[in-house]
Amino acid sequence: LTETKSMSQFDQSEIEHYIELFYDIDLDRTGIISRREFREFLDREGKSDKEKQKIFNAFDLNKSGQISFAEWCAVLGLNSEEVKVEDPSLDGQFNLISSDMHVRLQVKISRMFEDKFNSAKELKDCAKDLKMALDSRFDKLWHVVIVKGQYWAYYSHEPKYSFVFKYGQHIVLVWKTPMP
Repeated sequence: LTETKSMSQFDQSEIEHYIELFYDIDLDRTGIISRREFREFLDREGKSDKEKQKIFNAFDLNKSGQISFAEWCAVLGLNSEEVKVEDPSLDGQFNLISSDMHVRLQVKISRMFEDKFNSAKELKDCAKDLKMALDSRFDKLWHVVIVKGQYWAYYSHEPKYSFVFKYGQHIVLVWKTPMP
């Protein structure tokens, strides 16, 4: 994040990586990275408080206390108007039941689920492994329930962090509760 190149120096996969990174850091899916979101990301990267402040200040070009996508691109030497940003869609084998989650996060979680589902020996391992992976990648307090057939559920979740989908014969409920 501290190195700058012009757009012509990035290959397409690097550009996509930095765009995805912006959306990974933007946890509340507003299209703006708050100081808190950036600090939490850099905490996970093991940066010191001094490094966090220096890096945040480098990206916060207008000193507003937040980082827009245009600022993010400008610091990386990318033209935000030329960078193609498309919302991905869920693969055909995933049927959305309900969600208030940003589609980018839905896609990431569905891919993580599919990986865990295909590698798990038992369904309970899939739920446990997905929960642990979500806690590790997107902070703690994720919940994963996998059922077959009918179900009824009432739960509270952090706004924009609920995702219910069908995969084959399984219904998967994934949600995050706020940190206490």
